[in-house]
Amino acid sequence: MVDGILLLNKPQGISSHDLVDRVRKIIKQRRVGHTGILDPMATGLMVLLLGRGTLFSQQLTSSDKKYSANFIFGKTTDSFDGEGKLVAEKDPGFINMGRFEKLCNQYLGKIRQLVPPFSAVKLNGRKMYKVARKGETVPEMYKDVEIYSIKITSFKWPEVNLDIHCSVGTYVRSLAHQMGQQLGCGGYLKSLVRTGIGSFTINQAISLEMFENSIKAGDYSSVLQLVEALPNKPKMSIKPEYFRSILEGKPFIKKYLYYTDYKGPGGCLSLLLGPDDKVLALVKLNYSWGSFDRLDSRDVLGKYVRVIDEGHLR
Repeated sequence: MVDGILLLNKPQGISSHDLVDRVRKIIKQRRVGHTGILDPMATGLMVLLLGRGTLFSQQLTSSDKKYSANFIFGKTTDSFDGEGKLVAEKDPGFINMGRFEKLCNQYLGKIRQLVPPFSAVKLNGRKMYKVARKGETVPEMYKDVEIYSIKITSFKWPEVNLDIHCSVGTYVRSLAHQMGQQLGCGGYLKSLVRTGIGSFTINQAISLEMFENSIKAGDYSSVLQLVEALPNKPKMSIKPEYFRSILEGKPFIKKYLYYTDYKGPGGCLSLLLGPDDKVLALVKLNYSWGSFDRLDSRDVLGKYVRVIDEGHLR
């Protein structure tokens, strides 16, 4: 089984589901997941989880996202993007960059965001896009998201390019729609590129074709090891005689620890590493680094979030 993290640059026109399915066929393995879909019209970074990499799904799915977006103002579509039906058109007039920048600043921080009618959010057990496609009325729904930054990269009114850093679950097309409504002329998302997920960037991603060709050649170097799944989390090397104790879920006590680069507070997540930096487990630490020296060898350092057997002790 192939275990690890795969960073792909999704092309336009293919659904995220189809991309995952293609990868399953390439590596001849069913166990493949992802950390967040992209609409068919969107391109950019997708983080796929292969084999035991799916055990990191919760941690990676909650990561923040970065996008490069193109907004068009003066038109409104029913899907809030260029794939939808045009439902309204109005002269956008002229707005200078300074005024638009002030508008962007109003959307920074925690906001209530309108959920697009054509979305996978469920309404009474039915996905909203299925309700909308049947011509049924979709009630307005809102969700809480957070926008960390919005940077104008090109301003040619009524067309604007933006770099957006936001929390998981943010609909960029809803930003275009809500800004357009606030301006009184409407707006929609013309194009979208996801440029980052957590610490991963699109510059690290490869095309599906490149991945397929490398696998056919027996080259699996494009698959990141599990230890790279959470690059910003501290690492803790475990003494060899205690590898099996970790895998059996026995309490993680101080005497198991061989070395750590951990210098932070208590409560953070850390990777426990075995031979060849293979991941044994993900733990939530009970203590800050400064208190380690005062602990007894039998004191429990943390609680297991995931025990991950990469098969190295078999």
